[in-house]
Amino acid sequence: MRNIILILLLSVSVAKAQEGHLIKGGSWYSIFYNKTVEFKNAGTDNFYGEVVDGKNLVFEYMMRADEYADKTDDEHFEKIIFSVPKNATTFYFSDTALKAAFLLGCFCQERGWYQFSDGYIKGKKLTATSWKVEFDVMTKPNPNKHANAITMKFKGTFRMVKPAVQKIK
Repeated sequence: MRNIILILLLSVSVAKAQEGHLIKGGSWYSIFYNKTVEFKNAGTDNFYGEVVDGKNLVFEYMMRADEYADKTDDEHFEKIIFSVPKNATTFYFSDTALKAAFLLGCFCQERGWYQFSDGYIKGKKLTATSWKVEFDVMTKPNPNKHANAITMKFKGTFRMVKPAVQKIK
Protein backbone atom coordinates (compact mmCIF):
# COMPACT_ATOMS: atom_id res chain seq x y z
CA MET A 1 0.00 0.00 0.00
CA ARG A 2 2.86 2.38 0.83
CA ASN A 3 4.34 1.79 -2.64
CA ILE A 4 1.06 2.79 -4.30
CA ILE A 5 0.88 6.02 -2.26
CA LEU A 6 4.54 6.77 -3.03
CA ILE A 7 3.98 6.22 -6.77
CA LEU A 8 0.93 8.50 -6.73
CA LEU A 9 2.83 11.25 -4.91
CA LEU A 10 5.74 11.00 -7.35
CA SER A 11 3.36 11.14 -10.32
CA VAL A 12 1.72 14.30 -9.00
CA SER A 13 5.15 15.88 -8.30
CA VAL A 14 6.41 15.11 -11.82
CA ALA A 15 3.21 16.50 -13.40
CA LYS A 16 3.50 19.72 -11.35
CA ALA A 17 7.19 20.10 -12.26
CA GLN A 18 6.42 19.74 -15.98
CA GLU A 19 3.65 22.36 -15.75
CA GLY A 20 6.10 24.82 -14.21
CA HIS A 21 8.35 24.73 -17.28
CA LEU A 22 5.78 26.38 -19.53
CA ILE A 23 5.98 30.17 -19.76
CA LYS A 24 2.59 31.27 -21.02
CA GLY A 25 2.51 33.69 -23.91
CA GLY A 26 -0.23 36.10 -24.78
CA SER A 27 -1.34 39.02 -26.90
CA TRP A 28 -1.50 42.72 -26.04
CA TYR A 29 -3.31 45.48 -27.94
CA SER A 30 -2.05 48.84 -26.71
CA ILE A 31 -2.47 52.51 -27.62
CA PHE A 32 0.12 55.07 -26.54
CA TYR A 33 -0.85 58.76 -26.34
CA ASN A 34 1.46 61.61 -27.52
CA LYS A 35 3.76 59.26 -29.42
CA THR A 36 4.60 58.62 -33.05
CA VAL A 37 6.37 55.91 -35.06
CA GLU A 38 9.59 56.67 -36.88
CA PHE A 39 11.04 54.29 -39.44
CA LYS A 40 14.82 54.45 -39.56
CA ASN A 41 17.28 53.14 -42.13
CA ALA A 42 19.56 50.39 -40.85
CA GLY A 43 21.60 49.67 -43.97
CA THR A 44 20.91 47.93 -47.27
CA ASP A 45 17.25 46.94 -47.44
CA ASN A 46 17.01 47.09 -43.64
CA PHE A 47 15.02 49.38 -41.39
CA TYR A 48 13.48 49.40 -37.97
CA GLY A 49 10.51 51.08 -36.32
CA GLU A 50 10.82 53.12 -33.16
CA VAL A 51 8.12 54.62 -30.93
CA VAL A 52 9.13 58.16 -29.95
CA ASP A 53 7.50 61.22 -28.36
CA GLY A 54 5.12 62.94 -30.77
CA LYS A 55 1.59 64.22 -31.30
CA ASN A 56 -0.16 61.02 -32.42
CA LEU A 57 -1.62 57.81 -31.07
CA VAL A 58 0.60 54.77 -31.56
CA PHE A 59 -1.09 51.40 -31.87
CA GLU A 60 0.95 48.34 -30.95
CA TYR A 61 -0.08 44.74 -31.44
CA MET A 62 2.21 42.36 -29.55
CA MET A 63 2.04 38.57 -29.46
CA ARG A 64 4.42 36.36 -27.51
CA ALA A 65 4.11 32.61 -28.06
CA ASP A 66 4.22 30.06 -25.25
CA GLU A 67 7.74 28.91 -24.51
CA TYR A 68 9.37 26.24 -22.41
CA ALA A 69 12.02 27.17 -19.86
CA ASP A 70 13.94 23.95 -20.52
CA LYS A 71 13.84 24.23 -24.33
CA THR A 72 16.49 26.26 -26.13
CA ASP A 73 15.61 28.83 -28.81
CA ASP A 74 11.82 28.32 -28.87
CA GLU A 75 11.15 32.02 -28.22
CA HIS A 76 8.83 33.70 -30.73
CA PHE A 77 7.11 37.08 -30.77
CA GLU A 78 5.42 39.36 -33.28
CA LYS A 79 4.80 43.10 -33.17
CA ILE A 80 2.96 45.52 -35.44
CA ILE A 81 3.22 49.28 -34.88
CA PHE A 82 1.58 52.25 -36.60
CA SER A 83 0.45 55.75 -35.69
CA VAL A 84 -2.79 57.67 -36.18
CA PRO A 85 -3.53 61.40 -35.66
CA LYS A 86 -4.67 61.82 -32.04
CA ASN A 87 -7.92 63.62 -33.00
CA ALA A 88 -9.04 60.92 -35.45
CA THR A 89 -12.24 58.96 -34.81
CA THR A 90 -11.67 56.50 -37.68
CA PHE A 91 -8.80 55.53 -39.94
CA TYR A 92 -8.20 53.41 -43.01
CA PHE A 93 -4.77 52.72 -44.50
CA SER A 94 -4.25 50.55 -47.56
CA ASP A 95 -1.44 49.44 -49.86
CA THR A 96 1.07 52.29 -50.37
CA ALA A 97 -0.48 54.36 -47.53
CA LEU A 98 0.33 51.60 -45.01
CA LYS A 99 2.77 53.39 -42.71
CA ALA A 100 3.11 50.39 -40.42
CA ALA A 101 5.76 47.79 -39.75
CA PHE A 102 5.95 44.20 -38.58
CA LEU A 103 8.68 42.76 -36.34
CA LEU A 104 9.28 39.02 -36.19
CA GLY A 105 11.34 37.97 -33.21
CA CYS A 106 12.58 34.41 -33.19
CA PHE A 107 15.69 32.29 -33.34
CA CYS A 108 15.33 32.01 -37.12
CA GLN A 109 16.81 33.41 -40.30
CA GLU A 110 13.62 35.37 -41.08
CA ARG A 111 13.73 37.50 -37.90
CA GLY A 112 13.64 41.27 -38.15
CA TRP A 113 11.51 44.16 -39.41
CA TYR A 114 9.25 44.02 -42.47
CA GLN A 115 7.30 46.60 -44.44
CA PHE A 116 3.75 45.92 -45.58
CA SER A 117 3.10 45.86 -49.31
CA ASP A 118 -0.58 44.92 -49.56
CA GLY A 119 -3.73 44.95 -47.49
CA TYR A 120 -5.39 47.35 -45.09
CA ILE A 121 -5.55 48.50 -41.49
CA LYS A 122 -8.73 50.18 -40.31
CA GLY A 123 -10.06 51.34 -37.00
CA LYS A 124 -12.95 53.05 -35.26
CA LYS A 125 -12.89 54.84 -31.94
CA LEU A 126 -15.26 53.17 -29.43
CA THR A 127 -14.59 55.26 -26.30
CA ALA A 128 -12.02 57.81 -25.16
CA THR A 129 -9.65 54.93 -24.36
CA SER A 130 -10.52 52.09 -26.76
CA TRP A 131 -10.60 51.41 -30.50
CA LYS A 132 -11.88 48.52 -32.61
CA VAL A 133 -9.10 47.66 -35.10
CA GLU A 134 -8.95 45.24 -38.01
CA PHE A 135 -6.07 44.43 -40.28
CA ASP A 136 -5.42 42.11 -43.19
CA VAL A 137 -1.89 42.80 -44.40
CA MET A 138 0.99 41.16 -46.22
CA THR A 139 4.70 41.94 -45.94
CA LYS A 140 7.11 42.32 -48.81
CA PRO A 141 9.19 39.18 -49.42
CA ASN A 142 12.79 39.65 -48.30
CA PRO A 143 15.32 37.52 -50.22
CA ASN A 144 18.13 38.73 -47.90
CA LYS A 145 16.40 36.90 -45.04
CA HIS A 146 15.17 34.03 -47.25
CA ALA A 147 11.69 35.16 -46.18
CA ASN A 148 8.50 34.79 -48.15
CA ALA A 149 5.66 37.26 -47.73
CA ILE A 150 3.97 37.02 -44.32
CA THR A 151 0.19 37.46 -44.05
CA MET A 152 -1.41 38.79 -40.85
CA LYS A 153 -5.15 39.00 -40.13
CA PHE A 154 -6.59 40.38 -36.92
CA LYS A 155 -9.70 41.91 -35.33
CA GLY A 156 -9.63 43.21 -31.79
CA THR A 157 -9.99 46.02 -29.30
CA PHE A 158 -6.99 48.16 -28.49
CA ARG A 159 -6.89 50.05 -25.18
CA MET A 160 -5.05 53.17 -24.07
CA VAL A 161 -1.99 52.58 -21.90
CA LYS A 162 -1.97 54.91 -18.92
CA PRO A 163 1.26 56.88 -18.63
CA ALA A 164 3.46 56.06 -15.66
CA VAL A 165 2.89 58.29 -12.66
CA GLN A 166 6.01 60.01 -11.39
CA LYS A 167 6.41 60.24 -7.65
CA ILE A 168 7.02 63.71 -6.25
CA LYS A 169 9.89 63.77 -3.80
